[in-house]
Amino acid sequence: MLRPTEGTPEHLHYLLTHFILRKGHAPKLEQLARLAGQSVERTAKSQHQLEEMHGVILEPGTSRVWSLHPFALIPTAFWVSSKGRGWWANCAWCALGIGAALKKEVRIVTRDGAEGDPLEFTVDKGRASLPHLLMHFPFPPAMWWENPYCPCGNILFFSSEKKIEEWCERHGRPKGAVLSMEKALALAEAWFGDYASPKWRRKTPRDAAKIFEELDLDSEFWKFPDEFR
Repeated sequence: MLRPTEGTPEHLHYLLTHFILRKGHAPKLEQLARLAGQSVERTAKSQHQLEEMHGVILEPGTSRVWSLHPFALIPTAFWVSSKGRGWWANCAWCALGIGAALKKEVRIVTRDGAEGDPLEFTVDKGRASLPHLLMHFPFPPAMWWENPYCPCGNILFFSSEKKIEEWCERHGRPKGAVLSMEKALALAEAWFGDYASPKWRRKTPRDAAKIFEELDLDSEFWKFPDEFR
């Protein structure tokens, strides 16, 4: 299988993703440099280029990986497992995204609105064992990178629209877009399906707009800013 050109940010993304898939955590910079077959200095530069592309989130002021969407590298309200391995996900969408990237059955463990009754279900071949669940996006794409943890961390699963409304009122969050599980799975596949592939490239605003249009998502809410990288 053809890999991305060595030394590029895309190559580091490929190496990071497969290390996390195998180990459940990110490599240290020195490990990543050895995997990439290049100096620590060059690897650090490529890693920061990947961060500028929003392909990775580093701990502030360091070269340590904090998050590589859809994988969270700190404990979260979403645990995703498959065949004896497991990973934290940043949000509900990322939890589905891990399954889309793996191309395997996954089990997702979380809570209703990240605070209510436990939710545990499987996803396999684009189908969820709890098909009635909803996925809520409080914030539109235009706000995603103002602070990636706030918009991302608030994308949650809910068992009913009433619970979404109550949750928004209780936590002072806007009621944004509500997706059925069927549409949520389709969005995860379209967005994250290539994340473990050597063909991965960061999506452009045009790429994102095409995905949202094909899924018939509300054009006003899902409008991507032109400066998105």
